[in-house]
Amino acid sequence: MYLMYSFTVVRRKHLPTVSLCMLLFVIHTETYENLAFRKPAWQQHKWPGEPLDVDWGAAKVVDGKYTDRSESGNQCAISAPGQTTATWRVDLGSVVSINHIDIYYRTDNLPSPGRYFSRFAGFFLYVSNTTSKDDGHLCFHEIQNVNGTPVENQTISCSVHGRYVIYYNERRPGVTYPSYYWHEAYNELCEVEVYGCPDPKYYGVNCDQQCPVNCQGKTCDVSTGHCLGCIPGYQGLRCSQVCDVKTYGPQCSLSCGNCSDGETCHNVNGTCLQGCDEGVEAEKCQTRQFSYKQRNIKINFLTNKLAINCTCLNEITCRPGFHGKNCGQRCSHNCNVTNHCNRFTGECDGGCKPGWKMPTCQQECDGGMYGAGCTHSCGPCLDNKQCHHVNGTCLNGCSSGHQGRHCEENCTDGHFGMNCENSCTLYCGRNGSCDRITGMCDSGCIDDWRGPLCGSAEELSSCTSCTADDSIAIILSLVISVIIVITGSVVNFVIWKRNQSENPRRGLNENSKCQLETVNNSDIQSGKDRIGSPYAELTDTNQPNMYEGIHHYTEAAGKIYDEI
Repeated sequence: MYLMYSFTVVRRKHLPTVSLCMLLFVIHTETYENLAFRKPAWQQHKWPGEPLDVDWGAAKVVDGKYTDRSESGNQCAISAPGQTTATWRVDLGSVVSINHIDIYYRTDNLPSPGRYFSRFAGFFLYVSNTTSKDDGHLCFHEIQNVNGTPVENQTISCSVHGRYVIYYNERRPGVTYPSYYWHEAYNELCEVEVYGCPDPKYYGVNCDQQCPVNCQGKTCDVSTGHCLGCIPGYQGLRCSQVCDVKTYGPQCSLSCGNCSDGETCHNVNGTCLQGCDEGVEAEKCQTRQFSYKQRNIKINFLTNKLAINCTCLNEITCRPGFHGKNCGQRCSHNCNVTNHCNRFTGECDGGCKPGWKMPTCQQECDGGMYGAGCTHSCGPCLDNKQCHHVNGTCLNGCSSGHQGRHCEENCTDGHFGMNCENSCTLYCGRNGSCDRITGMCDSGCIDDWRGPLCGSAEELSSCTSCTADDSIAIILSLVISVIIVITGSVVNFVIWKRNQSENPRRGLNENSKCQLETVNNSDIQSGKDRIGSPYAELTDTNQPNMYEGIHHYTEAAGKIYDEI
């Protein structure tokens, strides 16, 4: 801030007194620091043989003095005459954050336009990180077409980061310039002031506000705080927003791979946090992901460009024999080309081996089909069961009336039933044929034979369609018949045994508990008048007669036979 004190002596006629007035004016206020003040400077063509009392060297442009802008004022740099190019630069010592640049050209202290604007016309102004303007950022260049321009005092806004400020002008042979342009190139600079913040990580009029954390290099525009570039994964003026969906990396310019369920990838490094979708693997799940050898990386802070040169080495997808999310599923060994399938869907290359269903060849043929492509129909297997999925054989046998490996052959004449194991009865009429499923005679029975199978014995042995109640009735009849026969045999045996024991020719049983009744003691003693009958009565006459009991039992048994 510059202050000017003005003292004025006021003289008034007839008034001997003198009034002294002091006026205070603020003529210029600047809060940014002049970063070029007394910094090393250089110019291309130094004036040869400078006068001993005048210095027109490059350092005069940054000494802070420009009140006398004439050749004799010793405050300006003047380059040598007769040149086609003229270059001057100042080294700011490090990369700084620049807001604007002020230039004060030679005027010889005359009002604008002065005598030297034609030499000033057409100039270039660069900011660079090297001493070459070609590596830098062009802050200003204009071909003026109006005589009297440009004005000698210039303020050029150039919000950029850099170390060197370079002034350049040219008058190239063969190039047509406006008619008022001087024919030689000069730099006649009296002062160049570079305003900004010395630390590019801060901004604001007082350089006291820190740049946003996601700015590239932690640097930002010196006046607005807007990032000149973002770190990978972020975007926006202040780099506060993550990359849009499906993008990541520097300037959010890279596309995400095939992440699981269509999710977006990590905004910085592109990795899929929930794994890969079908057909891809590796961290980034990219369908065509290339590994590379890094050759050269160059970041230009002035142009905010990132250049990466690399050599691609190989493509990464699912390994052979794998497919699906994260390539975690194996191709089926039932593929026609074993373990070869589509890396996304798992569909087998060349179809399936016989007995397996497309597309993944993981399921056996079903629905009564078998073989290559599940295009062949099973035969009539027992209980309509599925045949073998590869060769079509009926694993549990054939249905009634069928035989053969695939149960596709009918029973031959004279046979019927499951697997054609039963023979038709001998009592079927005509040619003796019967139904191949039920066994019923095709032409009825021969004479004196009845029933669907033409004979009870044959019906019982070959019946394939009898119900459970019919079988129970037949079994009960057999059991009752056997019981009757056994009972009759026992009774006959008892009668026979009794007859044997009572026969007088074989003698009485000594151990018999029965005693013969004595009719007449005198007869026994004398042996004269013995009863003429060869049989003797038992002594216990009150008990029922044994023969009567047997007679009654025989009658009862006869009635049972009659009922049967």
